[in-house]
Amino acid sequence: MPSISRKIQALIWSPPPEDPAERRLLLKLDVVILSFTCLAYFMLAIDVSNLTNAYVSGMEADVGFTGSQITLAGSCWTAGYLVGQWPAALALSSNRIPARVTFFVCMIVWSICTLGLAFVKNVHQVYGLRFVQALFEAAVFSGSHYIYGSWYKEIELGARTAIFVASANMGSLFSGVMQGSIIDTLAGRAGLEGWQWLFVLDFIITVPVAFYGLIFFPDTPETTKAFWLTEEEKSLAVTRLGKKPAVILSWPVFKSSVRRIVTDWRWYLFTSLFTVSATAFEKTGTYGEFTYWLASTGTYTTQQVNYYPCIFTAIAIVSTYVLTIVSTETGSRAIINPIMYTAVFISSVMLLVWDIGVGGHWFAYLIAGFGYAGQSTNFAWANTMCQDDDILRAVTLYSMNLFSNVWNLWYQIALWPQSSVPRFRNGQIATIVTGAFSLLIVAAIVYCSRKYPKGIKTEQAEFAGDIEDVDEKYNSPVEEGANGTE
Repeated sequence: MPSISRKIQALIWSPPPEDPAERRLLLKLDVVILSFTCLAYFMLAIDVSNLTNAYVSGMEADVGFTGSQITLAGSCWTAGYLVGQWPAALALSSNRIPARVTFFVCMIVWSICTLGLAFVKNVHQVYGLRFVQALFEAAVFSGSHYIYGSWYKEIELGARTAIFVASANMGSLFSGVMQGSIIDTLAGRAGLEGWQWLFVLDFIITVPVAFYGLIFFPDTPETTKAFWLTEEEKSLAVTRLGKKPAVILSWPVFKSSVRRIVTDWRWYLFTSLFTVSATAFEKTGTYGEFTYWLASTGTYTTQQVNYYPCIFTAIAIVSTYVLTIVSTETGSRAIINPIMYTAVFISSVMLLVWDIGVGGHWFAYLIAGFGYAGQSTNFAWANTMCQDDDILRAVTLYSMNLFSNVWNLWYQIALWPQSSVPRFRNGQIATIVTGAFSLLIVAAIVYCSRKYPKGIKTEQAEFAGDIEDVDEKYNSPVEEGANGTE
């Protein structure tokens, strides 16, 4: 009979493997993979927010921002982030470039861009640096999900993706306080303004994380050369997931992959699900409605307006973890979507009524924190459903992130404009409608996964046949520790 400690571990993390060797392997993977990806995502969250903190701390006047130029700088970041999605997907799934090298290069380049922002002389330099910065930051979020799907079993994915998603929320939670302290403490040191030190220290903190990943990150099970894994553990990492030898990406392989992706329902439906649901379920954090309401009341100090939204972030972190555990225990990732919709439905209906008192407003904004679980559960769901094809899996995960950001470009302007602060009436109505539509997509995914399970395997067999027809020099499997090179 399982001990109480094993039952608790199974509930809050994942069932511990019976095999001691597999337990040791899993512990090693958690220590290295989770620490690096969470640190990388934490740093990304800080780097993304640091321009706003610098802008309100003296950068606006020193650099010469006027009018809506800070908004244009944000648009340049978004453009770079979108452009970088698919190239990052192909780089990670190509088996030509080790994952640790991909992440290292991306982190070093974006940290250099962050440092460059400390010494810009005009807004056009800010535009260019933010675009390049985002171009390389694009690899982290979906790329980390891809790595989790490469190393972990379905039942092991939930809690780990929840911790990863929480790292960005933690970055948002502490970035304002941390960066405010940096500006206050270092202003004037070495001839630099406080806002300049903000970028310098972000660079200094990010670089060691990048080198940590370069040295320790294990790539994927089929290509790993991690010195801290024994040969037996490397073999076990492949066999425990039923992994096949990795295929090196080439032009013929790429063409076969594209043909497979555009005819596979998983790419269309999972991309559509996160595209529509992210803007609906994450409304309070994405569009800052809680902060705007606090400021509009006139009863809260500036400090309170800045700090009280941290309560919402904390609820988002805890609820994401709890709902992920629920999805794992019930064996259903789909069930979390109606739970998230119920929370934001209640929130939006209350805010449409509006005259609900101060306590009602607090409840309406805070309950919407339950909408963030989709970053964990829906990505874990897609990861599991696409396990038979690494390129499909990578492109699907990155497409979910890509198209949710594309969708938000018009969605925010049309339905959540600044002119509607703080009520955002059209945005609340859109949340109810698009949230309901996302549940139809969930139903479609469940239907297709039950109706076409054999079709998925057949398509994979056909894809494998296409690969076998490619000239041997392009499709040689990665063997004997080959690191994705010919």
